[in-house]
Amino acid sequence: MKISVLNSSPKNNLSLTLQTVLFLKKWFQDILKEDVFEIVPAFSGKVTEEIEKSIKESDLIIMTGAIFHFDIHSNMGELLDELSDKYYDSIKDKAVSFISTSGLIGDTLAHNRFEIWARRNKLKYINSLSLESAEVLSPAGREELFCWFKFARTLTDYYTNRTMPHTASHGKVVLFDTCSKENAEVSNAVESAKRRFENSGFETDIITLREKNIRHCTGCQCCFSNRNCIFKDDWEKTFEQLYLNTDMIVYFGELHYGSLGNCYKTFIERHASLGRSGIEDEVIKSYFFVMDDKSDREDINEFKVNCETFDGLNCSFLSDVCPLGNENDMTELYDKMTIAFNSDIMPQNGFLKNSLRYGFASVAARVRNRCPGDFTYFKNIGCYDIPEPHPFVQWIDNAKEAQKDSESRIMHYKMLLEHLDELPVVTPRRKNKGVSVIERQKALARGSSASEDDTKPRFNGRPNHIPAGAMPPFPPGFPNGQPFRPAVPVTGK
Repeated sequence: MKISVLNSSPKNNLSLTLQTVLFLKKWFQDILKEDVFEIVPAFSGKVTEEIEKSIKESDLIIMTGAIFHFDIHSNMGELLDELSDKYYDSIKDKAVSFISTSGLIGDTLAHNRFEIWARRNKLKYINSLSLESAEVLSPAGREELFCWFKFARTLTDYYTNRTMPHTASHGKVVLFDTCSKENAEVSNAVESAKRRFENSGFETDIITLREKNIRHCTGCQCCFSNRNCIFKDDWEKTFEQLYLNTDMIVYFGELHYGSLGNCYKTFIERHASLGRSGIEDEVIKSYFFVMDDKSDREDINEFKVNCETFDGLNCSFLSDVCPLGNENDMTELYDKMTIAFNSDIMPQNGFLKNSLRYGFASVAARVRNRCPGDFTYFKNIGCYDIPEPHPFVQWIDNAKEAQKDSESRIMHYKMLLEHLDELPVVTPRRKNKGVSVIERQKALARGSSASEDDTKPRFNGRPNHIPAGAMPPFPPGFPNGQPFRPAVPVTGK
């Protein structure tokens, strides 16, 4: 496979994002001897003859670049505009993706813009990747990069050959009908999805949410300390059916003002009993929705962000969202989920999970006397640690010092690249999928564990992976290391 890498970083060869591509090139070209990487400088914002030639001859186009003010760099925007205006025939139907290395909440806007550009210009968009730069140096970060690229390569082959992928190992898919009322279009889509996944080798299960007796959350907060909800209805049973031993979930529902309908929202609200630590399961998800006369493109874009937010709390890989209606698009997404399952794709969903987690960690610190399980969880993964200053971060006041600073930042990457002589060891996805999520959370609230692996500190859903410098400072009013004192009830004389 020939891969064209258009490096749009202003730092060019000193770009940290470019180092991720060099890892990929080392693995797949030098070790596996499978792919040809052509890395082309593209910071000028213009389509040069070299860029045009590289694109025409490539099977997969990867754009690399930095995130500036929550968006792609302006020069990359100019390059995309020129490609769509003058070179549309050269890029259409090409597989394309985007890599950045900041891994922050602002990346969402940049990657969404790139996705919209790709889809409007008839390119075959592949879920792009955003890693925190320090993560790339860690074994887990390189593993995630490797699995993502394995997924991108396989999907590129799929777009060329259009053969139905088959599951490489036993897997289970749950089809989740979240409509408040029966909808014939949704029911037909669920049956169609069932046939496709079963033909690919998956076990399938169907859950119809409206048939369940699930009461509205009253916000009583009784579950904060012990994870036990006051209501004894179908919520816990439905949740277990949805997640226990499940590898992939496909949601079907109505588009309701940029989000899923009220029936599903009621179900989501009851997740409060799981605490602020989230679900911590690496489940692949996709959302299919019915549009009504009031829905427009703005609702669809907002819906994508909302889905990323939902999944940002439970470390799931969001494959895509898709309106019901076009059978070819729906089948393509089913196959895309199968390829993600086969590729051991890691839970690099959206780009919101870390910032959401830090926000919830701050809340847990303020009310830790009421939810000690949440506080203990976030403390164990380091959310209240004050990060050590990076040894190469310094104030600079001229271009020469800035150049030296950039060179020092990539020193670690170059040293690692020189000694990278084998492929990453891929961690099995969902190794705890047979353990009840609810029981795990209840055990966490008790200060014990429902499984041996759950006693280990976790970050991004994987054990013992806390990137250097990735944690926020301890919330105000709770100095690091101070023992906490339960709130003393106020009583009258």
